[in-house]
Amino acid sequence: MRFRNVSVFAAFAFLLFSCSSWAQDEVIREAAIHDNVKMTAAAPAKDIPEDISTQFRNFLPILEEALKESTTDQSDECSLTIRAVAAVKEVGAAKVKRAQARITAFRRNSKQEYFGTFILYSYLTSGPVNKEETKQFLQKQILEPAACQQAK
Repeated sequence: MRFRNVSVFAAFAFLLFSCSSWAQDEVIREAAIHDNVKMTAAAPAKDIPEDISTQFRNFLPILEEALKESTTDQSDECSLTIRAVAAVKEVGAAKVKRAQARITAFRRNSKQEYFGTFILYSYLTSGPVNKEETKQFLQKQILEPAACQQAK
């Protein structure tokens, strides 16, 4: 009888601690772009290769600069939050692994999320994406669909 109580307590403690570690991703970068425009970036998952993680971390300042140039101060009703998460995509028949950013945006008091994936490799320059390519992606995939429809 006594061992049963100890094992139940141990199982409960294990579940409590393991669930709390899965609850949230670690944030590695948080930036206030403008008034009521914020960007957060989650740490790459442990199963993502180190070179992909490095490419994602190198992309974050480019994303921040592109957001500063593509957005303006927003009213409190149109507050915009953008979140970036690292991912991996296998491309082509050779299954080349490319770094990818999953960008999610949402506005305050809105029930919609805006989602886009961006491969962090430029086929034009055969290297990392630049600020202009990032701005084009943000405009087409995130900012235009998420434009604030504020009541006037």
